[in-house]
Amino acid sequence: MENIPIIPGRGLILPSAIKMRHDYLESEGHKINSISDYQLNISEIQNNIESFIGSVEIPLGIVGPLLYKHDKGEELVYTAAGTLEGAMVASMNRGAKAISQSGGFNAAILHQRMVRAPLFIFSDLNNAKIFLQWIGKNFRLIKEITSNYSNHAKLLEIKPIMIGKGVHLKFVYSTGDASGQNMTTTCTWHAILWIAETFQNETEISIERFTLEGNGASDKKISQYSILEGRGVHVTAECNLTDEVIRKVLRTTADDMLAFYHSSKAMATIDGMMGYNINVANAIAAIFVATGQDLGSIHESAIGILNLEKAGDGLYVSLNLPALVIGTIGGGTHLQKQRESLELMRCFGSRKINRFASLIAGFSMALEISTYAAIVSGAFAKAHEKLGRNKPVNWLLKSEINKLFISKIIDNKISNNELISMEITNQMLIENGIITNLTNKISKKLIGFIPITIEYIENQKNVHQQLIIKSKALDLEVIKGLHLLAANIDTQLADLISTHKEKMEYWNCHQKEIALYQALSQNNYKYMPHFWGSFVDQSREIYIFLQEYLHPSGLVHINTQKQPEVWTKQQIEKVISAITEVHQYFESPSNRPADVEIKEFKPWESKPLYAQFISIMIKEASGTNMQLTLMKLLLFLEEFEEEFILLKIPKTIIHNDFNSRNIAIRKAIPNHISQNEEIPCIYDWELAVVNIPHRDIVEFLSFVLVDGFQTEDLNHFLSFHFSLYKTMDDSLVESDWKQGYIYALKEFLVTRVSFYEVAGIHARYAFSERIMKNSFRMLEILSAI
Repeated sequence: MENIPIIPGRGLILPSAIKMRHDYLESEGHKINSISDYQLNISEIQNNIESFIGSVEIPLGIVGPLLYKHDKGEELVYTAAGTLEGAMVASMNRGAKAISQSGGFNAAILHQRMVRAPLFIFSDLNNAKIFLQWIGKNFRLIKEITSNYSNHAKLLEIKPIMIGKGVHLKFVYSTGDASGQNMTTTCTWHAILWIAETFQNETEISIERFTLEGNGASDKKISQYSILEGRGVHVTAECNLTDEVIRKVLRTTADDMLAFYHSSKAMATIDGMMGYNINVANAIAAIFVATGQDLGSIHESAIGILNLEKAGDGLYVSLNLPALVIGTIGGGTHLQKQRESLELMRCFGSRKINRFASLIAGFSMALEISTYAAIVSGAFAKAHEKLGRNKPVNWLLKSEINKLFISKIIDNKISNNELISMEITNQMLIENGIITNLTNKISKKLIGFIPITIEYIENQKNVHQQLIIKSKALDLEVIKGLHLLAANIDTQLADLISTHKEKMEYWNCHQKEIALYQALSQNNYKYMPHFWGSFVDQSREIYIFLQEYLHPSGLVHINTQKQPEVWTKQQIEKVISAITEVHQYFESPSNRPADVEIKEFKPWESKPLYAQFISIMIKEASGTNMQLTLMKLLLFLEEFEEEFILLKIPKTIIHNDFNSRNIAIRKAIPNHISQNEEIPCIYDWELAVVNIPHRDIVEFLSFVLVDGFQTEDLNHFLSFHFSLYKTMDDSLVESDWKQGYIYALKEFLVTRVSFYEVAGIHARYAFSERIMKNSFRMLEILSAI
């Protein structure tokens, strides 16, 4: 025992004491470099922590807007939610959307209480009974004692419970805007000191033992008492969900939700569950973390009683939280970030406790509704379904990306001796694309963009170069990501994606992009980022390549999918010319990558899949006219194979994601030999397929043509495209060529725009509606010619 060390400076939160603790832990072989890198102001946490060594970060997500109705009107409210559980914030937002679109929620506060329960032990039963009666007669004096030690705690009653020769006294307080554990402890302690002295003096009966807490307060514990009598704030929230919202937002029906509710509630009773809810604790914990609440009270605060009733065609939903231990002052609420989270809810400070409880109940109800609907609809199971094998793989680690690793990739560009250094940097702002973001939801492997800076010697000079590593997800992982997205929208769609995965453009995506960059680079194609090399290790599922970082300062356009007005006529023509160069090169199968299969795209072989996409679009559409327009897509799907066979157009490898999200325009550099004019830069070839070249052209135009574009503009660009081919093959007939645009527009609408629109149910793409309108307008113009 004498050899057990003492951590230095345990009672002090001073820089010197903190350093002593860091040094001590390091001397014991414990590395806490990240933990010790804290941003907290230590002067603000003096009463919140002991033996401080640092902090950890928990990411916060925003939930809302949620429509809240109260006696002064209604408002849209938000909350920050701290969690490391993926999909939880998204589920809370889905529930908030359902509540808001159904007219919002309201809440009622029954009471706010905090309890301390001291225990007094006597020599026999008779003395205990005398003590119990004495307490009842002296309540007013005891209340006066407690009031001397707090401005917020008000003693409401004392509930005595005699067990044998022991007497438990439940001191029941209201504590205003504070949760009240500490203040009621102080008040009760001084009260029992007065009780012990005064009772013994007046009655000459000895109290053998007494203690501040005899475990009757249910402090940080779940109890039936807390459910029935309340501890903390007792709040109930309610809403009425409409049938339309249940179907469109929650993807289930009121009848299905009710059918499972009654049976599952019966099972909860059999199992002896305290209350009945789905996952209230997730929402409570997330809001507690964000707002500086007592995390030890999460489980008692998460006692919840969820109630569902039939209400017309929809559902009446209520959530009762009888023991919400919270505060808008005190505890950790004074810390800057926690205070900001409370201020976001307009709940910081005095006289805000009822609002805070109401909003917690509303956001918790949102999560309950969303999660329960996902379970009932099957989306919950589908989202967790395993696709393909799950064998352990030695994935690439970020720590492996070093100078030696990079030198293997670029050995044909720079010799190892000339590469001086390599470092991963956070200075380059790069956003991953749709596919990478989806895949990161289901995989923990290193996927996406990794910015690096290398230093090397060129012509006896040191050169610094910013580059991008792109680590590819496997095609099966991409399919898993799509499956997860679909499972939260329509379980049948999720099944169809699994069934038709090998016929979709995502198949082989991890190999196609690398192979096409290599082929284009070897052909000295100038309309792409400079390609520095690739590395593949199939056994470790490593598929990466290294390319130039497109610095915004050197670009006229990048990521302009929401800005069609910035594109000039000349820029659009240059892009069409640049992609046509690729199309014409890959017309010859001998020029195509030999070691990677790039399939011909045949959407008619996956009719059920695309028909389901379209059916969901029709259900989501607002207005009969739009529904009738979208129903045309089903007809297009039926005619695809016959139309495609009749086309007199050569097939080639197309980009298949050819839009202003994947096309930049480089600035002209005065007096530069190879870049004295603006030139396009095309990237992200992972969805490439064999198809007609028209498909890339119509997609590009749907993005860069402005709303209400002129027929003359469309005709000009299509004629320009045709002329590029006509110069190569004078036998081409323009009327035959035009049929390719009509087919390509139909295919684009059915297979890609439908994806944007359906995926937008989960997270809206700002450009989706515009490109759909443009595509239908182009189709209308071409069909009328």
